[in-house]
Amino acid sequence: MSTRTRPILTFLLLLLLASAAQAARPRFRREESPSLLSKVQSQIFDYWESAKTKAQELYEKVHIPRIDENLRHVYDKGSEAMTTYTGILTDQILHMLKGEQ
Repeated sequence: MSTRTRPILTFLLLLLLASAAQAARPRFRREESPSLLSKVQSQIFDYWESAKTKAQELYEKVHIPRIDENLRHVYDKGSEAMTTYTGILTDQILHMLKGEQ
């Protein structure tokens, strides 16, 4: 065996051994348990649903037509303002990103 082929054969032998060791290694499956993020997310959604249910129950108990009208008015004005300010903010961000072209 020449000195030139010895490193190549050594490399091939090591490559073969490494692949055999990789194949023989036992594969452990992680238990399928919910992650911390999904647990926290689930708790938040549960809290949100219970808060919505309680607010709906309270609203149905104290249903006064005048308050209902005021709530609609406040919602309309608030959503109108949010639409305007969101448009302004979007324009400002686009202007900052594009620059003066």
